[in-house]
Amino acid sequence: MESELDQVALLKQQEIKRLESISNLGNLDKLRKSEIQVVPELIKNLLSVEAAGISILDETKQHFLAEAGLNKTETPRAGSICNLTMSLPDSLIIEDWEKDERNDGTENHLEIQRRFYAGVPLINPEGLAIGTLFGISSAPQTSPDSEQIELLSGLAKMVTEKILALAEVQQLSKQIARLNLKAKLSNNLTKEVARQRQLVEEAREEIHKSIRSASRIQNALLPKKIPSDLDVSIFWKPLNIVGGDIYILEDLGDAVVIAVLDCTGHGVPGALLSTITSAAFDRAMNDPAVKTAGQYLTTVHQLIKNILNQHNKAESTSDEGFDGSICIYHRDQKELSFASARNSMLMISGNGQVEELKGDRKSVGSVRVPLNYAFKTSQIPVQDQIFVMYTDGITDVMNEGENPKLFGKHQLTKSLQIWSDHSPQKVANNISIAIENYRGTEPLKDDQTMLIFRVK
Repeated sequence: MESELDQVALLKQQEIKRLESISNLGNLDKLRKSEIQVVPELIKNLLSVEAAGISILDETKQHFLAEAGLNKTETPRAGSICNLTMSLPDSLIIEDWEKDERNDGTENHLEIQRRFYAGVPLINPEGLAIGTLFGISSAPQTSPDSEQIELLSGLAKMVTEKILALAEVQQLSKQIARLNLKAKLSNNLTKEVARQRQLVEEAREEIHKSIRSASRIQNALLPKKIPSDLDVSIFWKPLNIVGGDIYILEDLGDAVVIAVLDCTGHGVPGALLSTITSAAFDRAMNDPAVKTAGQYLTTVHQLIKNILNQHNKAESTSDEGFDGSICIYHRDQKELSFASARNSMLMISGNGQVEELKGDRKSVGSVRVPLNYAFKTSQIPVQDQIFVMYTDGITDVMNEGENPKLFGKHQLTKSLQIWSDHSPQKVANNISIAIENYRGTEPLKDDQTMLIFRVK
């Protein structure tokens, strides 16, 4: 009996701490105006559901910080399936709520009928669930695969850390405002300024912690395995801790998808867009109708425009997307299909000649590019070539001096001609050294990615 009472008391203490943590989030409307607004659309496309949301659950209400398809900012907490997710350490998947034994018939406060549900808790550093990240549909669905659940969990961690970092900045801003007022009423201005600086440094460190965590998530999403029939070398260097450049190297069995992409922006915004882009490519790779390089860019272009609602310039509030190139290596045909968006690829033939392969002069996802735009595909017979894929962070490096000049495509081509008879690893290493020697002490201004490969 005493142990049961102790357990009840412990649960009450945990709930008090949980509610205090939610209270410390501050003004939820300010959190609703942050970058997390794009996440529900990403979840809809990732899980192929009708609606999705990011919610905070306090004592009586479920507050939606971001949503797509729910058309609500809050509902009563009672009866929400998210209550079940809050009690779990990881994901909750319900294929059909009407047949689930946990369905007690409590009133549904959402406009959408609840059948399929997939959610993960938002867990703070104290191990307490403050909310959920979830997708929902009015029809039953099969459970998502392990990669989709892993991506959903990664997004939940990134969103949690972003929410907590923004809340911390809110609190510190209030403290700084109060200290400013005290400083005006006090003769000890030096002491007050020092305290304000310390608080600003603490806020900066909290934000850096969040960015470092985002970096770990972004690195986890990058490819780790290289197909045995390819010789590949990769140079990936974000300008900041995280960045907008990503690369894709996915073995589909009869084909290998290879892509180098430069998403709009740097830092956290670029990293968030790269996560959306990566998820869009995952969806395209699971579509049996998508086979050629041009079809991949066309499909991802449509997905990004729909996720970010970038259909026309007059109504769109953003113009995000990516430039880049993609190759599909078709093993049976010993052939590459190639397509690009405002980018090119360099091909080094066996005799050392370097040829530039160009594609479309359109950016993927851009509000200025029609939704039905079809990217073109070029076919390249595979012989003894080396293929060099890169972002403009490689060619846009500047040198020192009063009139600095770009490293440029010309310098890159000359360097490739010198080392054309080397392996991709040596070519990549020598290009990296050439760039560093060229720029000297001139700072970099963009993320850098270069992927060099050869078919064995």
